[in-house]
Amino acid sequence: MRTRLINLCERFTAFTQGVSALLLVLATLLVFYQVITRFLLNNPATWTEVLARAAMIWMVFLAAGAVFKQGSMITLDFFRAILPPSVQNILLGVVTLLCILFIAVLIWYGYQMTGRVHKQTVALLGVPMSWLYAAIPVGALCAIPGIILHYLKPASSQNS
Repeated sequence: MRTRLINLCERFTAFTQGVSALLLVLATLLVFYQVITRFLLNNPATWTEVLARAAMIWMVFLAAGAVFKQGSMITLDFFRAILPPSVQNILLGVVTLLCILFIAVLIWYGYQMTGRVHKQTVALLGVPMSWLYAAIPVGALCAIPGIILHYLKPASSQNS
C-alpha cells in the first residue's frame, strides 16, 4: 500500500512539474512576443503581459508540490542535525502536519477568494478572474502529494 501511494504521488508530482515547465515556456514565449511587437513593430500586444503573468502564477502554484517533495520549502537542518534520529522523525512528522494544515488553509481561503471574484473579468483577456485565483486552491491541493512524498521517502533517496 505504501509503495502504491509513493508511486501515485511520484507520478502526480512529476505531472504537475511538467505542466509547470510548459507554463514557464509559454510565459517566456509570450514575453518574447511582447518584446518583438513592442520594440520591432511599434505595436505592443498588451494581452501577452496579462497572459504571461497568469501562466507564471499557475506555474508557481503547480510547482509547489515538487518543491515540498525535495524538502526545499521548510528546512530545519540545524535542528535535525543535533537531534537523535527518533526525535528527527517526530520533528519531520510535526513539520509535515503543519505543512498540511497550512495547505488546508490555502485551499479553504483560496476557494473562497475564487468564488468572490467569479463575476469579474481579467482586463484584456475577457476571461473570469476566478481562473487566475483558482491557482491558489488547485495548486495547494496539488502540493499535498509532494508533502506526503517528503514524509514517506528519506531525503537521501529523493535526490537520486
